[in-house]
Amino acid sequence: MLGHADSCLCIDLGAIVANWRYIDSLSAPSTVTAAMVKANGYGLGAAAVAGALAAAGCGEFFVASLDEAIALRQHLDEVGHPEPHIMTLHGCHIGQEEAHAQHRITPVLNDLEQLTRWRLFSQKIAEKLPALLHFDTGMTRLGFDPDQTDWLIQNKAAYDGLAVRYIMSHLVSGEVIGAPITTQQLAAFNELRSWFAGVPASLANSAGSLLPNPYHFQMTRPGIALYGAHPADCPTDKLQPVVRWHARIMQLRRAKAGDRVGYGGTHLLTRESKIATVGVGYADGYDRQLGGKAIVQIGDKHAPVIGRVSMDSITVDVTDLADGDLVSGTADLLHAGYDVPRMAADANTISYEVLTRLGPRPARHYLKP
Repeated sequence: MLGHADSCLCIDLGAIVANWRYIDSLSAPSTVTAAMVKANGYGLGAAAVAGALAAAGCGEFFVASLDEAIALRQHLDEVGHPEPHIMTLHGCHIGQEEAHAQHRITPVLNDLEQLTRWRLFSQKIAEKLPALLHFDTGMTRLGFDPDQTDWLIQNKAAYDGLAVRYIMSHLVSGEVIGAPITTQQLAAFNELRSWFAGVPASLANSAGSLLPNPYHFQMTRPGIALYGAHPADCPTDKLQPVVRWHARIMQLRRAKAGDRVGYGGTHLLTRESKIATVGVGYADGYDRQLGGKAIVQIGDKHAPVIGRVSMDSITVDVTDLADGDLVSGTADLLHAGYDVPRMAADANTISYEVLTRLGPRPARHYLKP
């Protein structure tokens, strides 16, 4: 499986499809379940992920930028899925209008300047172009701010000639149970909807998708949950794990008590030891903070990562493993006993970052649905 690479991500597309179907089952039949495939499908490969989901019936995909959208459109066209809508969360910037239209990309319009340019371009080519309107209800990030929202409510002719597919907003803390801001945002979004009667609405990210139906509206937009992690990194048996990470054991060596391991000699051996050097490091996306914390699996045994994580390698104490346990020649970095949320906790981060920081160097191997 490793081939020419020294580590490999084994990605279960069937598990991603199953997670999408599970999230879809939580909403009313009339609610569309989209898929976030930005950041190269959260590090796992947008083309492969979107292709599997499109084959399973997903018709709505979100990416961040136009370059991501064009690459995804070209792939879906090539594999025979030209129908899905692809939306750019960052909107349509100056000079991107023609490319959005040419590649059938729908921008999420985040302010009046984007809205005006997209409408004028629509008029120029005499075509009613699609768009989503994004309103800020508390994130203070992207989206029409309160003043622009009030102006647009009073001047709806500003989007005449556009096919507004959805109005949308984004939850601040949907993963935090009982967070007051979440109910406040729901109330604000419902009030906003009253001014755009008849336009479908979308509020729920992964966290919102797991909240009750009043948050789901006409479209949910799950991201991290598709890839097997709860948005709050809570343990869950509702979402299937999606990825395992294997790496090559490059060398086994004996070391004496008193020897030090790795850069800075931060790990002092207190016994005669057997050390495995494994071909993965921070250049692959294996976080430096995992040194002295993470656990790998070799065969059916676990062994600790010791010393500092290097650019291209880690060191593992395999003293307690028999030689027969090491015949596979590989170590599992992500596995059933050490999943993405646990790796995230040991790296003092979140599952989103663990996945999206995976570098191009690990090979990708896909298990098809």
